[in-house]
Amino acid sequence: MRCRPLLLFVLTLSFFSVTGCKPSPDSLMTAVKADNTAEAIKLIGKGVDPNNRTSPKGWSVLHYAAMNGNVEIVQALLKAGADPNYAGTKDGQANTAARMPLDLAQGMQNVISGIQPSEIETELRKSGLDDPALLKSAKDPNAVDRYDKIIVLLIKSMKAK
Repeated sequence: MRCRPLLLFVLTLSFFSVTGCKPSPDSLMTAVKADNTAEAIKLIGKGVDPNNRTSPKGWSVLHYAAMNGNVEIVQALLKAGADPNYAGTKDGQANTAARMPLDLAQGMQNVISGIQPSEIETELRKSGLDDPALLKSAKDPNAVDRYDKIIVLLIKSMKAK
């Protein structure tokens, strides 16, 4: 009889080690905002909601991935069912214009293609876009090509839904 509670405890532990615990949706948002591709893809693979948002009307993880120009994360999110047609505001504010991920990718492509590479960081900071992941991404010489790929992926996905 003494072994019964111990047996139940061991069985419970073995169940969690086999099935694993589903990570928090906030962990995916953190990984995407930090442009941590490996962690984001791992979390998406573990079933974290690809439509996680900063608030009920806020940006989704797809918004941040599109803005950061991360093709791999955008592909993984779309494959996992992220909604490319969702329009939200950065902080969920009702009085600002809602944007779709496609708008953000196109806007970033326009910004970085119209500025000399040496001026990109200064111009983004002037616009309040001083996020480290975004600055790093925008200064990459292949940034315009990455945004092209993201725009194509989003347009295809929007048509499919």
